[in-house]
Amino acid sequence: MRFSTTALAYLASALLSTLAPQVAQAGITAFSGSQCDGNAGLNVPCDGSCHKFDDRHSFRVDSNTGDHCVTVFEDPGCPVDGQGAILAHQTGQCQNVNTGTNVRSFVCAKDSTCLLGV
Repeated sequence: MRFSTTALAYLASALLSTLAPQVAQAGITAFSGSQCDGNAGLNVPCDGSCHKFDDRHSFRVDSNTGDHCVTVFEDPGCPVDGQGAILAHQTGQCQNVNTGTNVRSFVCAKDSTCLLGV
């Protein structure tokens, strides 16, 4: 039985991708309740992008994905010049967002480096 070079390369690539450790992509879910209860929002990527937080009062970053920093804003759209409340070291625990004002948007960093707007 003969295999072409292309077929062997494909098989080797498939084998390596199966055996290689997979890096977990962190996500974050916001909840309407203050203890990660009530209605859950979508699980959105923890990648530095801005997301809405209206009518939410707590959040949880996916566990076993490392140490993340979440910055919450009272204004929509994660304003670059807006004041943000930094909630560092998010590793899967529930975080109540009681900042003394209504939180309207947030940024979740993919690591422990805190972002102040996008």
